[in-house]
Amino acid sequence: MSDVQPTIRLRVLATATALIFGLLGTIALLGTAHAADGTATPASSGCATASTTKGAPAGTPTAGATCVEVGMFDIYLGANYITIPADTDVTFHLENKGAAQHDFSVTDHSNKDVKNLNIAQTVDPGKSTDVTINAPEGTYYFYCNIPGHEQAGMWGMMKVVKDGPISAQSVDDAKKAAA
Repeated sequence: MSDVQPTIRLRVLATATALIFGLLGTIALLGTAHAADGTATPASSGCATASTTKGAPAGTPTAGATCVEVGMFDIYLGANYITIPADTDVTFHLENKGAAQHDFSVTDHSNKDVKNLNIAQTVDPGKSTDVTINAPEGTYYFYCNIPGHEQAGMWGMMKVVKDGPISAQSVDDAKKAAA
């Protein structure tokens, strides 16, 4: 009987330890997934996102931002009005959060008065990629080049301003905001 008790104690101790580590792991994951105010935290550190600090006006520049996060959803872009500084490398973190394949294009399509940036980056569902944009001043149109997606609402405007801040927002009519 004395041999049975240590075995039971070890099993109980092992089970309790596994439960505690599982609980701690879950708490750690939940803690990094949300900010103190309950909003989701950006996937990329230092990126401007369409989600702004609670109480801040939409499109408020993100202090120290070095990149822009663009969530690609079915069928809209999380940030569809973006401001970046002219003639400066800015990384766009493209994350496809939808079930369909999406594309981020800045080409001569609807960009008649600005330089053709020749950007066309396809992102598979659940995947992400980075694109560096360095553009002269102007207002650029970007869109999803997958058939039907642009017409469904996957498009936006990028305002490139000399010495401008980096900001990203989601607006109902990006063309009006760019004017």
